[in-house]
Amino acid sequence: MFMKERRPIFYDAERVRWRRTRRVLEISGALLVLLLAYFFVTIAVSVELPAGLLPDTRPAYRALKVKKKVPAREGRHRRISNIGTVPASYDPLRAAFFVSWDAASFASLKKHYKDIDVLIPDQLHAVTPDGALTIVDYERYQTVNASPTQAISILRDDKLHRWMKSANVELPIMGLLDNYDGRSWRVKEMAAMLGNRTARQTLVRDVVDYTVGSHQAGVVVDFEEVPDATQPHFREFAAELGPALHSVGLKLMIALPARDDAYDYKFFGKECDAVVLMNYDQHWLTSPPGPVAAQDWFVENLRQVLEDVPAQKVVVGIANYAYDWPEGGKKRNESAKEMSVQEALLHAYESETEVEFDPASMNPHYSYSDEHDHTHQVWMLDAVTAYNQLRACERLGVQGTALWRMGSADSSIWPVWDSPRPDDAVRAKIKDIPPGPDLILEGDGDVWHFTDTPKSGLRSFVYDATTDLFTSEKYEK
Repeated sequence: MFMKERRPIFYDAERVRWRRTRRVLEISGALLVLLLAYFFVTIAVSVELPAGLLPDTRPAYRALKVKKKVPAREGRHRRISNIGTVPASYDPLRAAFFVSWDAASFASLKKHYKDIDVLIPDQLHAVTPDGALTIVDYERYQTVNASPTQAISILRDDKLHRWMKSANVELPIMGLLDNYDGRSWRVKEMAAMLGNRTARQTLVRDVVDYTVGSHQAGVVVDFEEVPDATQPHFREFAAELGPALHSVGLKLMIALPARDDAYDYKFFGKECDAVVLMNYDQHWLTSPPGPVAAQDWFVENLRQVLEDVPAQKVVVGIANYAYDWPEGGKKRNESAKEMSVQEALLHAYESETEVEFDPASMNPHYSYSDEHDHTHQVWMLDAVTAYNQLRACERLGVQGTALWRMGSADSSIWPVWDSPRPDDAVRAKIKDIPPGPDLILEGDGDVWHFTDTPKSGLRSFVYDATTDLFTSEKYEK
């Protein structure tokens, strides 16, 4: 039996597989040559890598952020140094009071600090019989007895000073010293302090040390409701504080009410650099309704004080706010409510009543009924009354004026505030009433719902060129 001849399993007599294998090898070789050629080309050519993959070879230098210095109001320091002296030419001081407890006051300051020469913030308080300095921290709701060093440290960290530092604002300050503890006027404690020589000396020493250490221009004293029996001690205090401040080159101004025979204006005019005549509150919170400062009343007060105090030692308080007196309520002697000009105008708008300009007092006023059908009488001082009062002050040649206060004032006051010789173009600016700094809140709760956005108002007026006074005004919208 013969077996069939067996061939190798992979034997390919016609060489078909070899031709296929060779073709694959040739193609692979060609691709390899192309790949090697591309590789060498990329080595020879510079390739820019992404910035994130490159090492940082720059020196560790960086530009310094230089705070832009805000230009100061021209002549500020000259006007402050002129307090109490006769200037070479008439150039009235423009001061303004500032309160820490009102956010609108801070908002107004940030917008208008360039329009004032010196700021008078509520800083120091004398509310204890021993003459210790007291600081009221409105941010933390604390009242603290402090040494001058501690007072400087506390106030340097308040909102006012933090903003001045961050915004690089250079604004001369004369701190206010009063007898208010953040809630009430401490009349009894103030009287006890003034009647105690040791307590007075303690307060004088600490006030001077604080003012020097905080690099301020001086102090403004505002002791409210000084009893008649304490007036001699108040004069002693002024006679002690004035020389102590003058010995270190600082100024003293003392705020006094207008037309009050209990105060010795002539004495205070001699002992201090200036009397700040608080020439308002003809009608006040607990009085019957009436003008806050009638123009003729305002001028007569100036004439009277100038009989005792030289004009170069008089700085006149110019008020801008409103009083709202309720009538017919359960409390017959219910006190009025103090409002900003913006609040007063909003009340008039919401009650659809018209603000009238009283021709006798030259003060605006209106009345409205509340939700309980109680009638309210509102009297106010605005930009028009401020213009008229400024003209009276300049005609009598006083050293300057001080606005009470930032945050409550008519927002259109600022174009005329710094214009001792206004023309028609300046007067026309008070026709426009920009939105004020107040945020009007209604109701309670933590969630705010904004129902409207601020809008500018508009007023018209009648101007008498003969007297340089506004004799009428009308709020158009």
